[in-house]
Amino acid sequence: MVVIRNKFALPTLMLALATLGVAQTDSASKVYRDGNSWVEELTGTMPASRYIKIHTNTGSVSVTGSQQSNITYTIRKRLTGYSEESARKNFENLRVIATRQGEAAYFGGEGPGNWRRGSVEFNITAPRSVEVIKAKTDGGGLQFFHLNGRVDAESGGGSVSLDDIDGNVTSSTGGGSIKVGTVNADLGIRTGGGQVNITSVGGQLKTSTGGGNVYLETAKHDAIVETGGGNISVQSVGGDLRGSTGGGNIEVGNVAGTMDVETGGGSIRLTGGGNGAIKAQTGSGSIHCVRIGSSVRAETGAGGITAEFMTMNGKFSDSTLETGVGDIIVYLPSDLKVSVHASIDVATSRDAIRSELPGIRISSEGDYGPREMSAEGDLNGGGPTLKLHTSTGKIQFIALKK
Repeated sequence: MVVIRNKFALPTLMLALATLGVAQTDSASKVYRDGNSWVEELTGTMPASRYIKIHTNTGSVSVTGSQQSNITYTIRKRLTGYSEESARKNFENLRVIATRQGEAAYFGGEGPGNWRRGSVEFNITAPRSVEVIKAKTDGGGLQFFHLNGRVDAESGGGSVSLDDIDGNVTSSTGGGSIKVGTVNADLGIRTGGGQVNITSVGGQLKTSTGGGNVYLETAKHDAIVETGGGNISVQSVGGDLRGSTGGGNIEVGNVAGTMDVETGGGSIRLTGGGNGAIKAQTGSGSIHCVRIGSSVRAETGAGGITAEFMTMNGKFSDSTLETGVGDIIVYLPSDLKVSVHASIDVATSRDAIRSELPGIRISSEGDYGPREMSAEGDLNGGGPTLKLHTSTGKIQFIALKK
């Protein structure tokens, strides 16, 4: 391992590299002013490697794939508020490494804990065909673009950006945001509290944040989306979806498989429908489901429920819509074979249950004052059960127009 410090003369450095058998075709170092900062910049090249490893206790990391046949790098140490003489002296306190270890290219940085007014940047360009990239920084940002191989990356608190990655990706940050363009394989990402934005995932997806919002455009297979308290927005999932938030809203578009979504206190909107079973639960908020193609179980402690069922060609199974306080509105196609059971614990009006569909019988425990009400009926000869219940609210059955 070669440690690069400013106090070593460049010829001595190159001799050390040659003595240790480190394959490096070129390197150069310079110090220059950039605005209010002084920068020490090290540039170099080395032959392509199967693996790239980066470990630094301070600073950011960027790795970009290209069509070139070797690895090139630029490492910048940056200090703000120093004279040139003081900056040059303090640059010595941050050690950086660029070397080969077997089949791996290794880059490292180590600075003292009081290196508060400085930063370091590792900018690496490598052949796109690199098989594995592992990177860890205690606090800086991470960026990875245009790579075929696997990426494992960890930051103590910086942001993470990923795009055009063909291999599996695992990445985490203690609190920064995560932005993903396209990952064509499995993706597992986690942040302690930042926002997550994902454009496209070709494999399995698992993402979590301690409290930020999550925005997902497309996951082609199964997806697990979790946040401690932010909102969840999902446009399209090609497999099953499981989503949960401690208190935010959930909005979901098209899902090919099953849906299981839960929030501690926000609203749920499932607008794209699907052919799989749906489970939606909120502690306090409305639930809106349309184009239901299978079955649904929707529960809210306090909020209205709206559900629109499609003709299911035998896919429909027992379903439940239940709210503690709120109205329930159900849209049913005229040819759906279903057995309806609806009830209100405390109805405050005589028309608390209304139906546009023939065959639903409405009954009441009394004519005046708060009362229990219920409705039952076998539509089109009956079928799987559709159970509706509200403690206090109204229930309405509407014929779905074709």
